[in-house]
Amino acid sequence: MVDLDDFDKKIIEVLRMNGRLSNVEVAKRVGLSDSSCSRRISRLEKTGVIQGYRALTDRSKVGLTVRAYCGVIRDIHTKWDKLAKDLANIDGVISIAAVSGEVDLMLEIVAKDMQHYYHVVLRDISNIKGVNGTHSSFVLEDIKSIF
Repeated sequence: MVDLDDFDKKIIEVLRMNGRLSNVEVAKRVGLSDSSCSRRISRLEKTGVIQGYRALTDRSKVGLTVRAYCGVIRDIHTKWDKLAKDLANIDGVISIAAVSGEVDLMLEIVAKDMQHYYHVVLRDISNIKGVNGTHSSFVLEDIKSIF
């Protein structure tokens, strides 16, 4: 764990909102000098707190209108890491987490439409050795997302 002070937290929040801001603009928004802000950002990058910068896209504008969470129940004889690796190779699976509760793995899936989602789950996911069942929940509306 990296020790973060209030300035580090402010820098992270500013960059989460807009990772394309110049160092000068970030410094101005958090109340630091340019050089101090630059050193802090560099330290946050080197320690892995900031892992990278990416473009967030509007999924609907690139043709991905369906987003769902698909819980996967694994066969008890199947290793977690092997199953997760196989699932990660499926087109449309954008995140995987090991979870507690009624399912073992939670996948976040994006698809063009319901027919595409149907194929991802019934053709791709369900046919992987070690998958005993799935449970889907569809995203109706994003209320808050900071990552």
